[in-house]
Amino acid sequence: MFDGMDASTFNNLFIERLDSPEGIQKTAAAGSAFVRAVMREVAFSRRILPPESVTRADCQRSTDHDTLTKIVDIEPNSKAFAINFRGEAEDNYIQGKRYALPFFKIESQKFQKSEGELLAYDYPITKVIEENSIKDLQAVEDSKFIEYAESAIAITGKSIASAATSIDRAELTRLFKMIDYDKLSVGCILMNTVDYDDWLVQPSTEIGSPLASEITVSGYKYESILKRKLIVTNKSEIVPAGEIWAFTEPAYLGNFFILNDTKFWIKKEADMVIWKTWEYIAEGFGNIKSIAKTTLSVPAPI
Repeated sequence: MFDGMDASTFNNLFIERLDSPEGIQKTAAAGSAFVRAVMREVAFSRRILPPESVTRADCQRSTDHDTLTKIVDIEPNSKAFAINFRGEAEDNYIQGKRYALPFFKIESQKFQKSEGELLAYDYPITKVIEENSIKDLQAVEDSKFIEYAESAIAITGKSIASAATSIDRAELTRLFKMIDYDKLSVGCILMNTVDYDDWLVQPSTEIGSPLASEITVSGYKYESILKRKLIVTNKSEIVPAGEIWAFTEPAYLGNFFILNDTKFWIKKEADMVIWKTWEYIAEGFGNIKSIAKTTLSVPAPI
Protein backbone atom coordinates (compact mmCIF):
# COMPACT_ATOMS: atom_id res chain seq x y z
CA MET A 1 0.00 0.00 0.00
CA PHE A 2 2.79 2.44 0.89
CA ASP A 3 6.22 1.72 -0.51
CA GLY A 4 9.56 2.97 0.77
CA MET A 5 8.37 3.91 4.28
CA ASP A 6 9.48 2.90 7.72
CA ALA A 7 7.01 0.89 9.81
CA SER A 8 6.01 3.78 12.07
CA THR A 9 5.08 6.06 9.16
CA PHE A 10 3.32 3.21 7.40
CA ASN A 11 1.18 2.41 10.44
CA ASN A 12 0.33 6.06 11.06
CA LEU A 13 -0.90 6.55 7.48
CA PHE A 14 -2.80 3.26 7.66
CA ILE A 15 -4.71 4.52 10.70
CA GLU A 16 -5.33 7.97 9.18
CA ARG A 17 -6.89 6.38 6.12
CA LEU A 18 -9.57 4.81 8.31
CA ASP A 19 -10.86 8.22 9.40
CA SER A 20 -12.78 8.72 6.12
CA PRO A 21 -15.20 6.51 4.13
CA GLU A 22 -13.02 6.84 1.04
CA GLY A 23 -9.95 5.83 3.02
CA ILE A 24 -11.71 2.78 4.47
CA GLN A 25 -12.72 1.70 0.98
CA LYS A 26 -9.17 2.06 -0.34
CA THR A 27 -7.72 0.24 2.68
CA ALA A 28 -10.17 -2.65 2.30
CA ALA A 29 -9.31 -2.96 -1.40
CA ALA A 30 -5.58 -2.91 -0.68
CA GLY A 31 -6.09 -5.40 2.16
CA SER A 32 -7.91 -7.80 -0.18
CA ALA A 33 -4.97 -7.72 -2.59
CA PHE A 34 -2.57 -8.35 0.30
CA VAL A 35 -4.65 -11.28 1.55
CA ARG A 36 -4.77 -12.91 -1.88
CA ALA A 37 -1.01 -12.55 -2.40
CA VAL A 38 -0.03 -13.97 0.97
CA MET A 39 -2.64 -16.75 0.99
CA ARG A 40 -1.23 -18.12 -2.25
CA GLU A 41 2.14 -18.49 -0.54
CA VAL A 42 1.25 -19.95 2.84
CA ALA A 43 -1.50 -22.56 2.25
CA PHE A 44 0.06 -25.86 1.18
CA SER A 45 -3.25 -26.98 -0.36
CA ARG A 46 -2.99 -24.11 -2.85
CA ARG A 47 0.43 -25.32 -3.93
CA ILE A 48 -0.96 -28.79 -4.61
CA LEU A 49 -4.23 -27.65 -6.21
CA PRO A 50 -3.96 -23.99 -7.31
CA PRO A 51 -7.23 -22.06 -6.86
CA GLU A 52 -9.24 -20.55 -9.69
CA SER A 53 -11.41 -17.47 -9.28
CA VAL A 54 -14.99 -17.80 -10.54
CA THR A 55 -18.02 -15.51 -10.57
CA ARG A 56 -21.73 -16.08 -10.03
CA ALA A 57 -22.12 -16.50 -13.80
CA ASP A 58 -19.82 -19.56 -13.72
CA CYS A 59 -21.86 -21.33 -11.04
CA GLN A 60 -25.23 -23.03 -10.68
CA ARG A 61 -27.83 -22.99 -7.94
CA SER A 62 -28.01 -26.17 -5.91
CA THR A 63 -31.21 -28.19 -5.64
CA ASP A 64 -30.09 -29.55 -2.24
CA HIS A 65 -29.10 -26.41 -0.33
CA ASP A 66 -29.25 -22.62 -0.45
CA THR A 67 -25.79 -22.03 -1.85
CA LEU A 68 -24.08 -22.24 -5.23
CA THR A 69 -22.31 -25.17 -6.84
CA LYS A 70 -19.76 -25.44 -9.62
CA ILE A 71 -20.27 -28.35 -12.03
CA VAL A 72 -17.06 -29.73 -13.52
CA ASP A 73 -16.83 -32.10 -16.49
CA ILE A 74 -14.67 -35.22 -16.25
CA GLU A 75 -12.92 -36.32 -19.42
CA PRO A 76 -14.59 -39.46 -20.89
CA ASN A 77 -12.58 -42.62 -21.55
CA SER A 78 -11.56 -43.47 -25.12
CA LYS A 79 -9.73 -46.29 -26.90
CA ALA A 80 -7.85 -46.89 -30.15
CA PHE A 81 -7.89 -50.08 -32.22
CA ALA A 82 -5.59 -51.89 -34.63
CA ILE A 83 -7.73 -52.91 -37.67
CA ASN A 84 -7.21 -54.15 -41.21
CA PHE A 85 -8.00 -52.06 -44.29
CA ARG A 86 -11.58 -53.34 -44.47
CA GLY A 87 -12.19 -53.19 -40.74
CA GLU A 88 -13.87 -50.52 -38.72
CA ALA A 89 -13.49 -49.53 -35.09
CA GLU A 90 -16.43 -50.05 -32.75
CA ASP A 91 -18.79 -47.18 -32.10
CA ASN A 92 -18.51 -45.30 -28.83
CA TYR A 93 -21.27 -42.89 -27.88
CA ILE A 94 -19.57 -40.34 -25.62
CA GLN A 95 -21.35 -39.79 -22.33
CA GLY A 96 -19.89 -36.95 -20.35
CA LYS A 97 -19.27 -37.46 -16.66
CA ARG A 98 -19.32 -34.57 -14.23
CA TYR A 99 -19.31 -33.76 -10.53
CA ALA A 100 -20.67 -30.85 -8.52
CA LEU A 101 -18.63 -28.90 -5.98
CA PRO A 102 -20.70 -26.99 -3.39
CA PHE A 103 -19.37 -23.67 -2.11
CA PHE A 104 -18.91 -23.08 1.60
CA LYS A 105 -17.73 -20.14 3.64
CA ILE A 106 -14.48 -19.84 5.57
CA GLU A 107 -14.31 -16.83 7.86
CA SER A 108 -11.76 -15.51 10.30
CA GLN A 109 -12.63 -14.15 13.70
CA LYS A 110 -13.49 -10.48 13.96
CA PHE A 111 -10.26 -8.95 15.22
CA GLN A 112 -10.02 -5.74 17.23
CA LYS A 113 -7.06 -3.58 18.09
CA SER A 114 -6.91 -0.10 19.52
CA GLU A 115 -5.36 2.71 17.49
CA GLY A 116 -2.74 3.29 20.19
CA GLU A 117 -1.66 -0.36 20.20
CA LEU A 118 -1.43 -0.53 16.42
CA LEU A 119 0.73 2.60 16.35
CA ALA A 120 3.06 0.97 18.87
CA TYR A 121 4.02 -1.83 16.49
CA ASP A 122 7.50 -1.54 15.01
CA TYR A 123 6.53 -3.47 11.85
CA PRO A 124 3.79 -2.80 9.24
CA ILE A 125 0.18 -3.36 10.32
CA THR A 126 -0.30 -5.73 7.40
CA LYS A 127 1.90 -8.14 9.36
CA VAL A 128 -0.65 -8.06 12.18
CA ILE A 129 -3.36 -8.94 9.69
CA GLU A 130 -1.23 -11.71 8.23
CA GLU A 131 -0.48 -13.22 11.64
CA ASN A 132 -4.16 -13.34 12.56
CA SER A 133 -6.84 -13.60 9.87
CA ILE A 134 -4.76 -15.02 7.01
CA LYS A 135 -3.28 -17.86 9.04
CA ASP A 136 -6.73 -18.77 10.33
CA LEU A 137 -8.22 -19.00 6.84
CA GLN A 138 -5.38 -20.94 5.31
CA ALA A 139 -5.36 -23.46 8.18
CA VAL A 140 -9.02 -24.24 7.50
CA GLU A 141 -8.33 -24.58 3.77
CA ASP A 142 -5.54 -27.07 4.43
CA SER A 143 -7.61 -28.97 6.99
CA LYS A 144 -10.55 -29.43 4.59
CA PHE A 145 -8.14 -30.46 1.81
CA ILE A 146 -6.67 -33.27 3.92
CA GLU A 147 -10.14 -34.25 5.14
CA TYR A 148 -11.24 -34.80 1.54
CA ALA A 149 -7.99 -36.62 0.75
CA GLU A 150 -8.62 -39.00 3.67
CA SER A 151 -12.12 -39.68 2.29
CA ALA A 152 -10.62 -40.48 -1.11
CA ILE A 153 -8.10 -43.05 0.14
CA ALA A 154 -10.77 -44.61 2.37
CA ILE A 155 -12.58 -45.53 -0.86
CA THR A 156 -9.59 -46.49 -3.01
CA GLY A 157 -7.52 -48.17 -0.30
CA LYS A 158 -4.40 -46.33 -1.44
CA SER A 159 -2.88 -46.18 2.02
CA ILE A 160 0.11 -48.10 3.36
CA ALA A 161 0.93 -48.64 7.04
CA SER A 162 4.70 -49.01 6.94
CA ALA A 163 6.97 -50.54 9.57
CA ALA A 164 9.67 -48.01 8.62
CA THR A 165 10.39 -45.25 11.13
CA SER A 166 11.70 -42.70 8.63
CA ILE A 167 11.29 -41.81 4.98
CA ASP A 168 13.72 -43.01 2.34
CA ARG A 169 13.74 -43.78 -1.37
CA ALA A 170 12.28 -47.26 -0.91
CA GLU A 171 9.28 -45.92 1.02
CA LEU A 172 8.70 -43.16 -1.51
CA THR A 173 8.82 -45.66 -4.37
CA ARG A 174 6.16 -47.80 -2.67
CA LEU A 175 4.03 -44.68 -2.29
CA PHE A 176 4.45 -43.66 -5.93
CA LYS A 177 3.50 -47.11 -7.20
CA MET A 178 0.01 -46.82 -5.73
CA ILE A 179 -0.60 -44.01 -8.20
CA ASP A 180 1.59 -45.27 -11.04
CA TYR A 181 -0.35 -48.55 -11.30
CA ASP A 182 -3.41 -46.54 -12.41
CA LYS A 183 -1.53 -44.98 -15.35
CA LEU A 184 -1.13 -41.72 -13.45
CA SER A 185 2.00 -39.90 -12.33
CA VAL A 186 2.91 -38.36 -8.98
CA GLY A 187 3.30 -34.59 -9.24
CA CYS A 188 4.11 -33.68 -5.64
CA ILE A 189 4.89 -35.04 -2.19
CA LEU A 190 3.57 -33.55 1.06
CA MET A 191 5.22 -34.27 4.40
CA ASN A 192 5.70 -32.87 7.89
CA THR A 193 8.91 -31.06 8.80
CA VAL A 194 9.80 -33.92 11.17
CA ASP A 195 9.85 -36.38 8.28
CA TYR A 196 11.80 -33.90 6.19
CA ASP A 197 14.40 -33.79 8.99
CA ASP A 198 14.75 -37.57 8.66
CA TRP A 199 15.26 -37.20 4.91
CA LEU A 200 18.22 -34.92 5.60
CA VAL A 201 20.18 -37.59 7.49
CA GLN A 202 20.07 -40.36 4.90
CA PRO A 203 23.39 -42.21 4.61
CA SER A 204 25.62 -41.74 1.61
CA THR A 205 24.92 -45.37 0.63
CA GLU A 206 21.33 -44.27 -0.08
CA ILE A 207 21.79 -40.91 -1.78
CA GLY A 208 25.45 -40.89 -2.81
CA SER A 209 28.48 -39.31 -1.17
CA PRO A 210 28.41 -35.97 -3.07
CA LEU A 211 24.79 -35.25 -2.13
CA ALA A 212 25.26 -36.45 1.47
CA SER A 213 28.25 -34.11 1.85
CA GLU A 214 26.31 -31.23 0.31
CA ILE A 215 23.36 -31.74 2.67
CA THR A 216 25.69 -31.85 5.68
CA VAL A 217 27.21 -28.48 4.76
CA SER A 218 24.36 -26.57 3.11
CA GLY A 219 21.20 -28.54 3.79
CA TYR A 220 18.86 -29.96 1.16
CA LYS A 221 18.54 -27.08 -1.32
CA TYR A 222 16.26 -28.72 -3.86
CA GLU A 223 12.51 -28.25 -4.30
CA SER A 224 11.95 -31.79 -5.49
CA ILE A 225 12.61 -35.37 -4.45
CA LEU A 226 12.97 -38.03 -7.16
CA LYS A 227 11.74 -35.43 -9.69
CA ARG A 228 8.52 -34.83 -7.72
CA LYS A 229 7.75 -31.42 -6.23
CA LEU A 230 8.39 -31.33 -2.49
CA ILE A 231 6.02 -29.53 -0.11
CA VAL A 232 6.88 -29.42 3.60
CA THR A 233 4.52 -28.22 6.33
CA ASN A 234 4.84 -27.69 10.08
CA LYS A 235 1.07 -28.02 10.61
CA SER A 236 1.27 -31.17 12.69
CA GLU A 237 -2.39 -30.92 13.63
CA ILE A 238 -3.28 -31.38 9.94
CA VAL A 239 -0.38 -33.46 8.57
CA PRO A 240 1.13 -35.33 11.54
CA ALA A 241 4.68 -36.64 11.54
CA GLY A 242 4.78 -40.00 9.80
CA GLU A 243 2.13 -39.19 7.17
CA ILE A 244 3.56 -38.86 3.67
CA TRP A 245 1.12 -37.89 0.92
CA ALA A 246 1.44 -38.16 -2.85
CA PHE A 247 -0.73 -36.28 -5.35
CA THR A 248 -0.85 -36.11 -9.13
CA GLU A 249 -0.59 -32.89 -11.12
CA PRO A 250 -3.64 -30.62 -10.66
CA ALA A 251 -5.10 -31.50 -14.09
CA TYR A 252 -5.56 -35.12 -12.94
CA LEU A 253 -6.48 -34.34 -9.34
CA GLY A 254 -9.46 -32.04 -8.91
CA ASN A 255 -10.55 -28.42 -8.58
CA PHE A 256 -10.33 -25.55 -6.12
CA PHE A 257 -12.59 -22.56 -6.80
CA ILE A 258 -12.86 -19.22 -5.00
CA LEU A 259 -16.07 -17.26 -5.58
CA ASN A 260 -15.30 -13.61 -6.32
CA ASP A 261 -11.90 -13.73 -4.54
CA THR A 262 -11.11 -13.52 -0.84
CA LYS A 263 -12.73 -10.57 0.94
CA PHE A 264 -11.15 -8.23 3.47
CA TRP A 265 -13.31 -5.90 5.57
CA ILE A 266 -12.09 -3.21 7.94
CA LYS A 267 -13.61 -0.30 9.83
CA LYS A 268 -12.80 2.08 12.65
CA GLU A 269 -15.11 2.84 15.59
CA ALA A 270 -13.76 5.60 17.80
CA ASP A 271 -10.20 4.42 18.54
CA MET A 272 -10.86 0.72 17.78
CA VAL A 273 -9.84 -0.82 14.44
CA ILE A 274 -11.91 -3.90 13.54
CA TRP A 275 -11.34 -6.29 10.63
CA LYS A 276 -12.12 -9.75 9.38
CA THR A 277 -11.51 -11.87 6.28
CA TRP A 278 -13.74 -14.39 4.54
CA GLU A 279 -14.11 -16.36 1.35
CA TYR A 280 -16.47 -18.75 -0.39
CA ILE A 281 -14.63 -21.77 -1.75
CA ALA A 282 -15.40 -25.11 -3.38
CA GLU A 283 -12.81 -27.84 -3.56
CA GLY A 284 -12.84 -31.52 -4.35
CA PHE A 285 -11.15 -34.38 -6.15
CA GLY A 286 -12.57 -35.44 -9.49
CA ASN A 287 -10.20 -38.41 -9.61
CA ILE A 288 -9.88 -40.14 -6.25
CA LYS A 289 -7.25 -42.52 -7.66
CA SER A 290 -4.82 -39.58 -7.84
CA ILE A 291 -4.07 -39.59 -4.08
CA ALA A 292 -2.04 -41.98 -1.93
CA LYS A 293 -0.62 -41.99 1.60
CA THR A 294 2.08 -43.82 3.54
CA THR A 295 1.95 -43.83 7.33
CA LEU A 296 5.30 -44.51 8.99
CA SER A 297 5.86 -46.02 12.42
CA VAL A 298 7.13 -42.77 13.86
CA PRO A 299 8.08 -42.81 17.56
CA ALA A 300 6.04 -40.58 19.85
CA PRO A 301 7.56 -37.10 20.33
CA ILE A 302 9.84 -36.68 23.31
